[in-house]
Amino acid sequence: MGAQLNLEHLSTLVTDQNLSPAALVDLLADLEATASSCPLNSSSSELISNYYSAYFFSLFLCDDLNEARFLSKRIPLGFLQSDPLLISTYTLLRALYTRSYQSIYTTLSSAPWSSILTPLVSRFEKYFRRRTFILLSRAYTTISLKSTAIFLGLEGTDEKESSIIAMVVAEGWGRDEATGMLKPVPIDDDDDLRDPDVNAKDGGIARLTGLVTHLTEV
Repeated sequence: MGAQLNLEHLSTLVTDQNLSPAALVDLLADLEATASSCPLNSSSSELISNYYSAYFFSLFLCDDLNEARFLSKRIPLGFLQSDPLLISTYTLLRALYTRSYQSIYTTLSSAPWSSILTPLVSRFEKYFRRRTFILLSRAYTTISLKSTAIFLGLEGTDEKESSIIAMVVAEGWGRDEATGMLKPVPIDDDDDLRDPDVNAKDGGIARLTGLVTHLTEV
């Protein structure tokens, strides 16, 4: 097994906030040949499980779900369907691909993530919620509080309606007091959401198109 593919090195990569998602993808991709040639047994399963799950999340952070699906085809099917960490990661992939927002947030918050992967899970959850909020601000002129809560993963949480309203109003949204509908105001991408190695303009258009396509599912 290559010296670089170990739990310590993997933990260092996924917690490095200076690494852009695209750079992390490249680094993990360089280790795939080593991972795929490693015999699966009781001593290697934790490493391989964390490696592939981290690879998935790095692709999620790049909004590259097609490559994530291709990655799932390169993992031994038996391992993909039996390892708890990979089962959770693959469940999240399917939810992201179908834009099943409730399933996305439920999986992120309740799956048995490993200690190594937890920082990357938290990074993605924060990124996904913020990215979704920005896209909502562009896709809607009015939206119900319930739909907003679903899109942002706040439905059924401890967040009260007044807190959600205060949060979106702080971002410039308005509210029709008569109907209770929220009135989004378009906002730009945050600088910390932009990946310098990804075409932000094209990616934003694709994400917005995908979101609008699935509006009626919420």
